[in-house]
Amino acid sequence: MPDQRRPGLAERLLPFLDVGDAEPLHRQIVDRVWLEVVTGTLETGERLPTVRQLAVDLNVHPNTVQHAYEELELLGVVVTRPGEGKFVALSSPDRPALERRAQLERLCRDVLTQGRALGFTVDDLIDMLVEQRADARDASPKDGIP
Repeated sequence: MPDQRRPGLAERLLPFLDVGDAEPLHRQIVDRVWLEVVTGTLETGERLPTVRQLAVDLNVHPNTVQHAYEELELLGVVVTRPGEGKFVALSSPDRPALERRAQLERLCRDVLTQGRALGFTVDDLIDMLVEQRADARDASPKDGIP
């Protein structure tokens, strides 16, 4: 008797992910998971793979999957149950958080565009952000002393 098991999430997502696409990988994951929920392939209450497992299965960086899961949570498609994992859910989206994220994405695109116009690479910009983060941490009050 042939194996009738349903393909896993990664197996269903892989054919639709394209690293050469203009759409970022995390957004491609979000779109496909959303489609799976809408079509009923993923059912409410179904447990999703861990970030690490899905990243390994899709051969992407864990941050890509984490970013996708975070966006799915903001959209109300995924819920995290501490100590249990991430599950499919259908709840109201967090509209203020979604708008803030959209503003941050626009800001980042603008910075990338301006940085490139000045001759900087994405790595140059990331290095500068890391430096700025370190400077901000050094300037913040420690141990309650302003």
